Amino acid sequence: MTVMSKKNNYTMEVAIGIRVSPNKVYFSVVSEWEDEVEIKLIDHIVIPKSLETPEQLKFLRSTMSDIINENKVLLACIRITESNARTVNVPRIYMEGVIQELIASSSINKYYVGQISNISAKLGINRADFKPYANNNEVFMDFDFWSEISLEERESIMAAFSALNL
Repeated sequence: MTVMSKKNNYTMEVAIGIRVSPNKVYFSVVSEWEDEVEIKLIDHIVIPKSLETPEQLKFLRSTMSDIINENKVLLACIRITESNARTVNVPRIYMEGVIQELIASSSINKYYVGQISNISAKLGINRADFKPYANNNEVFMDFDFWSEISLEERESIMAAFSALNL
């Protein structure tokens, strides 16, 4: 899926936004060149249930490494679990940790782990506006496909765009 939008920046940047769920990892790759922003990729990785936890994490690390290298990603944001979450999802936290380690040891120049408040600040929006965008009550950057994608995909897109502002 390719979408063009206007933005004022004159350096080539490629960013990835990542949103982990208990059995999938959603990611979006965006690029920015001069006055154009392009969504290069919106996809997800399904974690094989047939594997034990260590092998699942190894699979995730290897797959994410390939995605980062193939897309020449330089910037990243991982949308992490909110600190006030009612329940702690251990598999999600494991996956977020493995992705953080991968990013720290990859060719990515700048990255951060973000909760709603961090991502909103880097996007230049109010924290209260994040959920309406994520829940499809508002359309982010006037993308016409916004209502056709999942909550996790929307969050990965917003995370990717926030990483462009590092």
